[in-house]
Amino acid sequence: MAKKNDEIITQEELDNLLMLNDFIDKKDEQSLVSELKKAILDSGKLELVQWLSLREQLQEIEELIPHIDLIIKLKKEDR
Repeated sequence: MAKKNDEIITQEELDNLLMLNDFIDKKDEQSLVSELKKAILDSGKLELVQWLSLREQLQEIEELIPHIDLIIKLKKEDR
């Protein structure tokens, strides 16, 4: 049986969830994809160091995709 305190979400957890939901739900011009497209179309916006940093971050996302796919699969099966 879970303790009552185990069910309470901290402010930090709530902030992280809201930030993640905001990031995921963005469909407008401020989404990550649209920002990347803008940067690519105007490649002068970023310096080489920034492009390298961006690529590193994208590689980290690519590494997470199989885990995200597994979570999606398991949640669909659990329905």
